[in-house]
Amino acid sequence: MSTFLASGPNVGRSGGIGAWLAGLSPAGKAGVLAVEVVVMLVVWQLVVGVFGWINPVFLPPPTAIWQGFVELVSSGVLWPNLLISLQGWLIGFVIAAVIAIPVGLLMGTSLPVDRVVGPIAWTIYATPSIAYQPLAKAWFGFGIGPVIFLVAISALFPILLNVAAGMRTTNPSIIRAGRVYGASRTQLYRSVYLPSTVPFLFAGLRQAVVLATIGMVVAELSGSAIGMGALIIKSVNTYQTDQAFAAIAIIVAWSVGMAQLVTLVERWVAPWTRKGRR
Repeated sequence: MSTFLASGPNVGRSGGIGAWLAGLSPAGKAGVLAVEVVVMLVVWQLVVGVFGWINPVFLPPPTAIWQGFVELVSSGVLWPNLLISLQGWLIGFVIAAVIAIPVGLLMGTSLPVDRVVGPIAWTIYATPSIAYQPLAKAWFGFGIGPVIFLVAISALFPILLNVAAGMRTTNPSIIRAGRVYGASRTQLYRSVYLPSTVPFLFAGLRQAVVLATIGMVVAELSGSAIGMGALIIKSVNTYQTDQAFAAIAIIVAWSVGMAQLVTLVERWVAPWTRKGRR
């Protein structure tokens, strides 16, 4: 129990519950989160499923959503839609990362590249992904193409802009010291720029995971016959909102899970970026 609720040296002396939460171990924080989720689900079930204060057609209780998930699995509808969505998401995300990382590195170290690419990148990034959905259908048809395109364009710019920001914030004193000792441009990239940019890269990847999922759903909500977005639309149109909420829960779980996976990869590849953080 002491390990589960391990706290820092100042916990309990000042700051109240905020300081206590900040001092929890990772296992303790996971426990608090689990308790919060259970309490929320219990309250939700009581309000909708027991007292009936909200029409379950509009907001099904957790037990009905679970039943909707079971129906999706047993009917064989879930897996084809889920697999096509994950395929489009993964292809689009990989395309975005492959383009964004090298371009972001160039933007962060080359002023001409930054001045040319930067305004374009910020303009496209500021445009909601839903605005590109009609164009995606016109360019790529009604298959998986629009999904890949919207996922890629949604994920590309968070990665690119974060990498560029990380390159620009590299300590100039370390760069000058490297040059004094005869480091080549390649050595500076490998030993100075890249290590200082790693936290920005993973921050961009976490943002990109969420935005890529939004882009995937936007692409599938209209003009797609298959995919999780299409499954949600079909369920809502037939008033099977329990199945629609089950599909939404799966999408949320995927997004949260991938963000956590990025964090785990960061801790493994660059453990120094997590030092001093809880």
